[in-house]
Amino acid sequence: MEKVIEGKSYYIFSYMDRLFDQGKTAWVVVTGMSMYPFLRENLDMVELTRASFPSIKKGDIVLIQRLNGEFVLHRVMKKNPSNLYIIGDAQQWLEGPILENQLKAIVINIRRDNKMISCNNRLLNALVCLWFIARPIRNRLIQIIRYVGH
Repeated sequence: MEKVIEGKSYYIFSYMDRLFDQGKTAWVVVTGMSMYPFLRENLDMVELTRASFPSIKKGDIVLIQRLNGEFVLHRVMKKNPSNLYIIGDAQQWLEGPILENQLKAIVINIRRDNKMISCNNRLLNALVCLWFIARPIRNRLIQIIRYVGH
């Protein structure tokens, strides 16, 4: 039975830690526009599981906790042995360094229009690679995507 919890992200994510300790995953509704067009606000859901820093790679979507306590779901752009740099799909600038203790979870699946999309999907990963290359012109591409989509 799925349990739905609503509330402040701090309390939700601390509850998720207890789920992860039990070997479970957690589904979260996407909020904010920083991961558009790959994740859509209030329409898409992501399945999160505990993240292992050594297994994180470029292109993964991770949940991190900023030093000010805020939680953010962004994509890994660059990884070093002791830290990583993240970026929202709708953004052009990197955030980091993100330290290992700030890493809270990794997205393993996306639910869109009642369809499950694995984060290991080859087409999705190819599109992400192209999106990394298009970083300097993302804003223009997003304008085009929004225009065509409406």
